[in-house]
Amino acid sequence: MLPIGQKAMVALASLAGLMTIGALVYVLVAPPAYLHRTRDGVAYFTPPVIDPINGRALNVERLAAYYKGNDAAGRHAVEARPAAAGGRR
Repeated sequence: MLPIGQKAMVALASLAGLMTIGALVYVLVAPPAYLHRTRDGVAYFTPPVIDPINGRALNVERLAAYYKGNDAAGRHAVEARPAAAGGRR
């Protein structure tokens, strides 16, 4: 038979484990609306995409902002050539 301190620790650890599993299930089954997409419509946790012209990774969030007309995203969001090669696209 376990002493009272060990019983309390087992109960506390079990409660913490159940709460963690419950929270993860809740977020996966019924996620809040803000976890679905950004304001530009890009899903969270979207990996960068590869530019077929120069092979560099592009941030999808900046790419979406650029094509929606947000000048703050800058030309670097869809830069065709490296800056050292010169010019804008």
